[in-house]
Amino acid sequence: MEPKHIVVVEDSEITLFKLKSILLRLGYTVTTFSNPINALDWLDKPGNTPDLIMSDLKMPEMDGFEFVRKVRLLPATASTPLIMLTSNVEMENKITGIQAGADDYLSKSVSPTELDLRIKALLSRSQNTEGTLSQAVAKSISVFSLRGGSGKTSLSVNLSIALSQLWGIQVSLWDMALSSGHCAALMNLSPKNTIATLHDWPAEPADENLFAQFLLKHETGVQLMPAPVSPAEAELVTPRTVDLVWSYLQGNSSFLVVDAGSHFTDPVMTILERSDYILLVCTPEIVSVKSAQDALEIFAQLGYNLGKVLLVFNNIYPTQWLPAKNMTAVLKNRPAFEIPYDGERFVRALLNGQPLISTAPKSEAGLAIISLAYKLSQKQMDSEKKSLSSPLLDWIRKVQI
Repeated sequence: MEPKHIVVVEDSEITLFKLKSILLRLGYTVTTFSNPINALDWLDKPGNTPDLIMSDLKMPEMDGFEFVRKVRLLPATASTPLIMLTSNVEMENKITGIQAGADDYLSKSVSPTELDLRIKALLSRSQNTEGTLSQAVAKSISVFSLRGGSGKTSLSVNLSIALSQLWGIQVSLWDMALSSGHCAALMNLSPKNTIATLHDWPAEPADENLFAQFLLKHETGVQLMPAPVSPAEAELVTPRTVDLVWSYLQGNSSFLVVDAGSHFTDPVMTILERSDYILLVCTPEIVSVKSAQDALEIFAQLGYNLGKVLLVFNNIYPTQWLPAKNMTAVLKNRPAFEIPYDGERFVRALLNGQPLISTAPKSEAGLAIISLAYKLSQKQMDSEKKSLSSPLLDWIRKVQI
């Protein structure tokens, strides 16, 4: 197999030499340019189509944003994976770069190992898009809210169990609420190891036994990748960690559910961008609705497909301060799903470490979560398990008609 060809555009000769040396050592073919205009002239010539492009942000005559826009206008490179490199990785620059057409955004101080992993991840996604890879992967569902205390962790846990029990399958649950992950507590599980220890892993691991050290098995058929046990460890989880774990979890279950926390960190944004569905959780009060509005705006700025976003109105209060129809109107009539109030059972489940779906699946809230699980999995699973029958599954199929 021929080595992948990477074009690097960087005005600093020192940085350019360093990047070229690293990429050559990693086994790539490299073409370099210190001027973006010269790079565009080269890319516009027939036959000059690299597998990936890397571009600096601040360059003479044309900045990286404009360079990316022009690259996307060339037919041959309209969909070529593109990474922006900069010493400034602030959110505003990342949003601008992605809006311009970049696929990823890395600091110039990135380690060779992480750089290689991010390149491989982009090349793999590009191949999947082109249909050159046929490996089946789990459908990924991320549960997110910019408002803490929305019940997203409880939803993530119960949704995972509902998917597993509906179809009799193994489901992966990944707790990415890095500084305050509680999925293990809600399932009465005790983590011994966490993925924070992978922060300095020397190369992409292929040994499944490695991940077995982190995964916790639950009696319902859910396997949990727990969050770090302390805020200090949370700092060690990076987009590189996501790259290491993502493909393994997707390849070892039918569905991957992620508790994506309440903050737009780089690892979380990496996951949200890759997810097949994003469940944006909103509670019936003004601050939560405003947070959901903000999240939707950021999703749009980052170039996420808003068609994969489903609002979940979680009634965590005994009194519904804002009716669902009012929240739907404020949030531009996006598709929404409502979970009724069932505070007593959820609190009991939290105290006992026994999720609601395990103890009261036919409660109003339990049936709502099971209905949501069916809505998210029906298209895939009905074709695979059309003949499967159980009282719960038969009931859901009837009420969904």
